[in-house]
Amino acid sequence: MNLARNPDLLDRMASQYALGVLRGGARRRMEQLARQEPAVHAAIAHWQRRLAGVAELHAPAVPIEAVWCGIERRLGWKAEDASGHASANAPHDAEAPPAWWHRWHGLAFWRASALMFATVAVVVVVGSLVRWQATPPSPGVVVAVLQSQHSQPAMLVSWDAQGRALVVRRLDDLPLTPQQALQLWALPHGGKPISLGVLGHARQARLPLDALPANVDALAVSVEPPGGSPQRDAPSGPVVFQGALLKAPA
Repeated sequence: MNLARNPDLLDRMASQYALGVLRGGARRRMEQLARQEPAVHAAIAHWQRRLAGVAELHAPAVPIEAVWCGIERRLGWKAEDASGHASANAPHDAEAPPAWWHRWHGLAFWRASALMFATVAVVVVVGSLVRWQATPPSPGVVVAVLQSQHSQPAMLVSWDAQGRALVVRRLDDLPLTPQQALQLWALPHGGKPISLGVLGHARQARLPLDALPANVDALAVSVEPPGGSPQRDAPSGPVVFQGALLKAPA
């Protein structure tokens, strides 16, 4: 298949390559095409430049002591105790968040987000070693990378400061019926969800917004009727994408 003749597919494949989720033979084939086709080369460069600052926005994570102990045991630097477990005490449970936060996020969500940030950081390092032909990046700064329930990048949310709008770009293949539409939500810390707009079926959309609501920790997308959720402060359908806010729009 000639990707240059299919701009939508090329853009999707290039974004997945830049995010590091394109693996195995598909990744090697994409690298071969980039060496042969200037359009593929340029599309990958575009996404690498667009995502180059994402890793810088994520604070470094320090592994808990039990993780370090496990690494040391596997390397033979530390012996196991009599029970076969690390001697470090398990961390105390964190204070429970609001009930709606459990329903939307949970431990799996934050683990997936941490994995996503690590993947992006690796892509940034690799991208700095490979000099692709640069193309002018789209306006806006990435403020969130939303993931699917399978921990795959599904949506990029950028902030266009000049146009005062959120620019939403889908990376997923989620099927929708004519009676369904996607809706973007802001998740304030300790508060109820706030609708940012209905996306419908569009692969890319602009949502006019003077400013993001205060104390927003994450964004999420739900499947709703064409006009949006009938509830003003909560989704009525399933939440399909979600992700932590990387940088608040300014």
